Amino acid sequence: MMRCLEFYSGIGGLHYSLVGARKDAVVVAAFDVNPLANAVYEYNHGLRPIPKDIGSLSARALDAYRADTWVLSPPCQPYTRQGHQRGSEDPRAESFIKLLEKLEGLDHKPKYLLVENVVGFEESATRSHLAETMRRNGYITQEFLVSPLELGIPYSRARYFCLAKLSPARFPDPSGDFRVATGPPLAGDAGPPTRAPLRDYLLPELDYASYDVSSQVWSGCLAGSGARRYLGAVDIVSPLSRRCCCFTKSYSRYLKGTGSLIAANAVPLEGGAGSRGFVDDRGLVHIHLSKVSPEDRENLEKTDDEILDRLVLRYFTPREVANLHSFPQSFGFPDQVTKKQRYSLLGNSLSVAVVTHLLEYLFDDGA
Repeated sequence: MMRCLEFYSGIGGLHYSLVGARKDAVVVAAFDVNPLANAVYEYNHGLRPIPKDIGSLSARALDAYRADTWVLSPPCQPYTRQGHQRGSEDPRAESFIKLLEKLEGLDHKPKYLLVENVVGFEESATRSHLAETMRRNGYITQEFLVSPLELGIPYSRARYFCLAKLSPARFPDPSGDFRVATGPPLAGDAGPPTRAPLRDYLLPELDYASYDVSSQVWSGCLAGSGARRYLGAVDIVSPLSRRCCCFTKSYSRYLKGTGSLIAANAVPLEGGAGSRGFVDDRGLVHIHLSKVSPEDRENLEKTDDEILDRLVLRYFTPREVANLHSFPQSFGFPDQVTKKQRYSLLGNSLSVAVVTHLLEYLFDDGA
């Protein structure tokens, strides 16, 4: 049995990855201070995460678990490009830094560690502290920037990962100390698999009215002098598209930069992802709104509302977002969790498929 500790456990994506990578993996304890996320975690995994400040855990308490593996997804806000980028100076980074410092006092150090965070973490002082702490405690490490796109999943969600294992264990692909590699390790000479279309991740039956992007919301976004600049930040995809943008915790509350919208009644024009338009089910061509220049918009024959009506523009559902995160079909939410809360929790989660792939690589000692 591989004993695992899960820190910043959220809704349990790391848990799914652990058991996907190793059949004998058992999460002996999970830690998170978010009561709603903990309720969802318990609903799916039958284990209630401990709502304790991770930075306050003592070396003695951590040693008592005799864990072979630590998986960690610490708060990303100190490192996001949209935030203040205070890094280690942000109070939300404190618990992770304190937890790292406990490694030196452990009698039973974990053999394996995986740390996940946003792109940008690799340039932070916290990452430098992580690197030095790993070296000082006898770990060898590799870093990667990986997106689900590279595993054939049509979802753009690049993330930073640090893999560490206690010496004298070795990686199958030895690389010495810290390095940042783009793409998953051991992808093979054949390259990444063919990317699937989004329709493979969509629900076959859906109450569209519950997820419609209303004309009031859309017209409000288009109003004012900043409308044309705003349109460039709204990504519209079709069921045949092979890429969509990363969903954030604010998805469905704001249109700009929170995730893709789907034109359920459309297919892309020939020319692939760079196409400037869609064809609806009646064969009518419509300009892709996020690609339109100010001059083009003034010459459109159809109004925005007419285009939206024909394309059936809607939000992805929480279940569809979970599908793109590679959560299993058995995953669900307690009934009391609202749609808004589901989007928020999923926006803070991770790609189960990517982490499973990296854990399989981490657990291979290259023997």
